Amino acid sequence: MNVVRSFNPSLAPFMKQLPRFSYGSKLIVRSRECQEIIDKLDLRKKYPNPQNLDIIDVFTGYGLLSSMINYELKPRKHVIIEDGKANIEEWTSRIGHLEKTTNNKENFILYPHDGFNWATYNRLIDQDKIVTPRTVGRSKIHDELLIIGNLTSSSFGESLLAQWIMCSVYRNWLQKYGRVRMICVIPEGTAHKFLSGRGFPKRNRSAIKREMFTDTKLIAITQLLEVSSYPEGYKYDPNTLVNDQPYCISSKAILPPGTTLSVIEIEPKDLKSFDVDLLEYILQILMYKATGRVIDSLAQIAPGAEVELAPKLPPELLTKCPRDLTTDEFMSIFQVIDTWAFKPTIADRIDIVQEDTRSF
Repeated sequence: MNVVRSFNPSLAPFMKQLPRFSYGSKLIVRSRECQEIIDKLDLRKKYPNPQNLDIIDVFTGYGLLSSMINYELKPRKHVIIEDGKANIEEWTSRIGHLEKTTNNKENFILYPHDGFNWATYNRLIDQDKIVTPRTVGRSKIHDELLIIGNLTSSSFGESLLAQWIMCSVYRNWLQKYGRVRMICVIPEGTAHKFLSGRGFPKRNRSAIKREMFTDTKLIAITQLLEVSSYPEGYKYDPNTLVNDQPYCISSKAILPPGTTLSVIEIEPKDLKSFDVDLLEYILQILMYKATGRVIDSLAQIAPGAEVELAPKLPPELLTKCPRDLTTDEFMSIFQVIDTWAFKPTIADRIDIVQEDTRSF
């Protein structure tokens, strides 16, 4: 099999010279590694009618992986959202070259705006009408819209990933059109935390919400940078490695040298409507002392909670530490609190839940 099946020869002149700067992001710069990732994603099977597919690609940068996903799927439109001067110039040159050589059959569209600004997406769709996504039912993953994002920025990548995940449960941003798959390149340290399962020491609230609200798969990790007695991926939850069997990217395929990254695939779950803010509050209280006991955390939920709510929960659950709870057990606690006549009001929670949800 040709290991670079998805490499676009028309873009070869632009990919031969590696970027001098990554502008705060981490990049995959070898086509073989990108092909392995694409094969593991099995995108052709997931998007059988690419003539109806729009890709929204955020913080693309050098964009070798993005260009190969494009060549693999041949979408109706592939929007590159970039606001960095050098990246805008680079993609302007690329698209100009493609217009001369292939008539831009790749259907790339450069949208020079800030991908971190929520208003960018309203402008893209509602005002400029670059793409007009169709709203589909939530019984299946949206097969006409795909999000790709390089979220490896050390300044905002992790927080933006957390917000994208929350958009899937709030059903806003691009997730208001249905359950839209997201392919994200993220810092490896972020992957260690977000893909931690119950009982793993690195498990935090972000990992719990990721598991509750999405089906997320670890597609690729980075090989160890130095010779070590530790196995590849030893900092990950071993259950995640066993279940997902991620591809191991050569460290030489990543820029800047000496950095690491991971690739994940996120599919929002089909969830019924519930009080997300109350769940956020409960998780924050419970995970404040992640290795304590649930019964002790109940006392912090609201006055009298440990007395009135404990009898409504299984005794074995009350003695567990929050880090060891399954998502079903977290939901059991939530449901008991949600139906309690004295559950915390919005005013009670306002000083606790302070994550950036901004105005979507």
